Amino acid sequence: MKLYDWGAAPNPRRVRIYLAEKGIEVPTEDVGVPNSGDLRPEFLSAHPHRRVPMLELDDGACIGEAMAICRYFEALHPDPPLMGRTPKEMALIDMWERIAEFEGLQAVSENFRNSRRTFTDRAIAGYANALPQIPAPIERGALRTRIFFEKIDAQLADNQFVAGDNYSTADITTLCTIDFARFCKLPVPDECKILLRWYEVVSARPSARA
Repeated sequence: MKLYDWGAAPNPRRVRIYLAEKGIEVPTEDVGVPNSGDLRPEFLSAHPHRRVPMLELDDGACIGEAMAICRYFEALHPDPPLMGRTPKEMALIDMWERIAEFEGLQAVSENFRNSRRTFTDRAIAGYANALPQIPAPIERGALRTRIFFEKIDAQLADNQFVAGDNYSTADITTLCTIDFARFCKLPVPDECKILLRWYEVVSARPSARA
């Protein structure tokens, strides 16, 4: 088994935090090209998915996408639960994790990949074809990110963690979104005080610092 990683990217970090929370160790290979926005050519040629993280199993099967990898390990190692125990918990965690990815992480990504020269003609990850950058998603991504922060701030007003009373994959994706946004100079607004307090708490967990 091997986990293909890229230390600079937020999606592989979601899996690294998850594994650290579980206490699971997996052989890992960083396939990023240093000082660039590229993955190594040999990885891209071997894996048409063209994205990381990628988990290669002992039988050669490959699992892409961060939450798919986490679900695989959740089935093997259910404790401590990070995707819920009851049907209600599972559904709420899945809902908020998807909100964090699609309304948060993807919003930051559209700002990032359309504004950096490193990603010229690669505005969307995972494509071998040239996909040109366009200006509109830069501003739109920043606006969507702010709206996402306000939504999570409101959600945390009545909940200890993003999806309820327990730390979960929804918190992991939200944390990675905030740190990626900070890197892109899209910080959490000062008025989102509840979200900022939550951020301090989850950033102090050993898994976030690993």
